[in-house]
Amino acid sequence: MCSFSFPKFLSTYSLNMDCDIIIFSLFLVAASGQRLQQDQITKTKSEKNSVSFSCKVTGVCWGNTVHWYQKVEGKPITRILYNVLNSNSFTRDTTHPQAAYFSAVGKSDSSELKIPSVKNSNSATYYCACWDSSTVRLQFGSGTTLYVTDNTVQKPKVTVYSASNPESNVNTLLCLARDMFPDLVRISWKIEDANGGRMEVPKAEGEQLVQRKEGQTTSMIIIDKEKTYRNKYICSVGHEWDVQHFDIPKATEDTPTTKSTPTCPFKNDTQEPLTLQFTEDSFQSTCSLYLASVVYTVMILKSMVYCCGLSLLLHHRILGRGPST
Repeated sequence: MCSFSFPKFLSTYSLNMDCDIIIFSLFLVAASGQRLQQDQITKTKSEKNSVSFSCKVTGVCWGNTVHWYQKVEGKPITRILYNVLNSNSFTRDTTHPQAAYFSAVGKSDSSELKIPSVKNSNSATYYCACWDSSTVRLQFGSGTTLYVTDNTVQKPKVTVYSASNPESNVNTLLCLARDMFPDLVRISWKIEDANGGRMEVPKAEGEQLVQRKEGQTTSMIIIDKEKTYRNKYICSVGHEWDVQHFDIPKATEDTPTTKSTPTCPFKNDTQEPLTLQFTEDSFQSTCSLYLASVVYTVMILKSMVYCCGLSLLLHHRILGRGPST
């Protein structure tokens, strides 16, 4: 179990939550983009080098305090220390086995966690958090993952392309990042209007899907075809190497859409332009297979949950009867 305490004004209460619930809520808050901003997706360092993690605070934290947590793979999330903003004051958590390795510095609107000499055991994901003074909830940032290795950072190779069906009213825009190290990227979609202004694509405007597997991340967004005629869409790929922006060519009403042979915006190792052959039939087949797999997986999970619940009920019912005489 993971145990967290409320701020002092609610010191008569305590909050005990299962670790899995904490991690789930952590990612939920990170996805909503509330209050705490950790722009660094990953950090790659070799042993004995120093490293720091930054966290920008856009709201008001209770007690003007930012907490730092560590999540090692396969272990529960644990607090390292807490830091008072706009000061060098920090207090280590005595229950954390590595707390002595860390320090923190607070600025007026940000906190920075530091490790002066990293060790392999420091490989983990680091989250900043603070108590929301209005909702009395512990809000988390999106986290920064530290890789302790001698490997060098490799720039992602990115492919972007658009596909549509003449009989459909939507266009599908895809952005694929691969062959990078670390293999964590953050893909976002932006829209550019006729005046050159850019903004994030509203979630209500298009259905967005992200698929991750070892070594690559694919993001797909489905947009109303009329909007692709009026606006230009941009795929932004954030990585430790840098942030790259790739324009999706604006669709035109007389553009043939039965077949598409888009070109990738990068070159391969031979320095020859790389062309990706792509047809609507193959795309629809892949999507159908993927969606069918997702539905089938969800059905299996629901059946497993139902069976486990039924088994627990039967078990408690048998125990409630007591021994027969």
